[in-house]
Amino acid sequence: MAMLTDCIFLDTLLIFFSLFATLFLWLKWKHSYWQRRGVRTLPAHWFFGHFKDAMLMRKPAGVVFGELHRQAADEDDVIGIYILHEPFLLVRNPELIKQIMIRDFHVFPNHHFDGRSKSDTLGNWSLFTIKNPEWKQLRTKMSPVFTSGKLKSLFLLMQESGEMMREYLQGQFVDSNIASIPIKDIFYKYTTIVIASMAFGIRANCFDTPPPEFFINSRKAFQPTLSRTLRFFFMFFLPKIGKYLGLKMLGDYTDYFRKVFWDSMDNRSITKTKRGDLIDSLLQLKNENADDTDFRFEGDILLAQAAIFFVAGRETSITTMTYALCELAKYSEMQRRAREEILEKIQTANGVTYEAVNNMKYLHQVINETLRLYPSAPILDRTPIEDYTLPNTNITIEKGTPIYVALYGIQRDLRFYEDPKRFDPERFSDERKNEIVPCTFLPFGEGPRNCIGMRLGILQTAVGLIAILRDYEVSLNPSWMSIVDTRNVFTTPPAGFLLNLKKI
Repeated sequence: MAMLTDCIFLDTLLIFFSLFATLFLWLKWKHSYWQRRGVRTLPAHWFFGHFKDAMLMRKPAGVVFGELHRQAADEDDVIGIYILHEPFLLVRNPELIKQIMIRDFHVFPNHHFDGRSKSDTLGNWSLFTIKNPEWKQLRTKMSPVFTSGKLKSLFLLMQESGEMMREYLQGQFVDSNIASIPIKDIFYKYTTIVIASMAFGIRANCFDTPPPEFFINSRKAFQPTLSRTLRFFFMFFLPKIGKYLGLKMLGDYTDYFRKVFWDSMDNRSITKTKRGDLIDSLLQLKNENADDTDFRFEGDILLAQAAIFFVAGRETSITTMTYALCELAKYSEMQRRAREEILEKIQTANGVTYEAVNNMKYLHQVINETLRLYPSAPILDRTPIEDYTLPNTNITIEKGTPIYVALYGIQRDLRFYEDPKRFDPERFSDERKNEIVPCTFLPFGEGPRNCIGMRLGILQTAVGLIAILRDYEVSLNPSWMSIVDTRNVFTTPPAGFLLNLKKI
């Protein structure tokens, strides 16, 4: 029965257009948030805000943020942006970044992305997602796990994994000394071996045929489906919605990894054996803090510290190793220099030792320059726990407003880097590294909440690169010239990415 006119069809159209007009006007008002606060912004889509290309998966989110950074004027220390209807502040000035990340950390102790899900306790207890003050307690307890002494023990497990990768690759060159290698898949297996050994206390050679159950389930748990991508997007940028979407840190295989973890913990507790891995450290924390009523290391709190190695320790290293080889493939002289250093240090140390790897200065310059151009986690985020007035301005940021730093912006900014798109490891040489402006190179974050596993990640990356470069010359495969997965929030190469290796 018609309500407004004599025609049901016209009534439907009127209701639809009324609702659409209401939504449009409401979004236009929401998109005036920064203007009303005296903050400059850029033209935005009426519905998507500044994130249309990211939400339609045309470009990675980190690249979109980088473009917004570069579109602003040099004098803009901050610009206001919108993701759908939500306001975010993009910080472009390194002094202001330092103020927020370090000096005023007490106001900005938390990430906007918290990874929390109503259906997943693990996501609530990882060191990356947990909120202050629990974060401070957890960080204090976990810091001893990443001391130099512990890293030396973990290095032995990494080196064992690197040798498994070398042995597998040697078998791929039976009929020819040149092969097209799915390098991301190779590094995926290498890093999974490392994580299985370091974080779950088991030896799983992922290069075996058939592959071990641990590898199969770890692959399925992080399969990049459209549903998982969308849910992760909302958890990262709109966590108030994302926490209800049911995304789990370890996917549908949480129970499997929980069993593997606790089997290792229980076995280690009974046998009293030591491997120098994360299981040893977590077991020690569990026993030391049995009577700690403020923060008890037990249950999924322990498992979450192992699980974060999958999220933070695997993709980041895969990305850095892959892009480092891509860049070295373009510059034969740089590749030759890196290989000569690797072989020289190995010969001097009579093997790939912890000290030898740390003494490979040029290799670490290559890694740092790769992290500058291809930051695996391309966005830094913080939220103020109270209203905050930007220094020397009249701009007040409301409590809870997300603050972002775009690494594709600040690390490729012409104001701070000459010819910023050029791959130049010499930027990080002893002679030139002091030219880098503080808080313009941030691949591991900055301040008290920087990445606790930074040295571990670099070490894992270096060992993987050494295993390739000491035996093979690397060149680009012409069928793979597009090297960024547009569906991922983080920077990552597309699945199946190939590089050509020539046996030396």
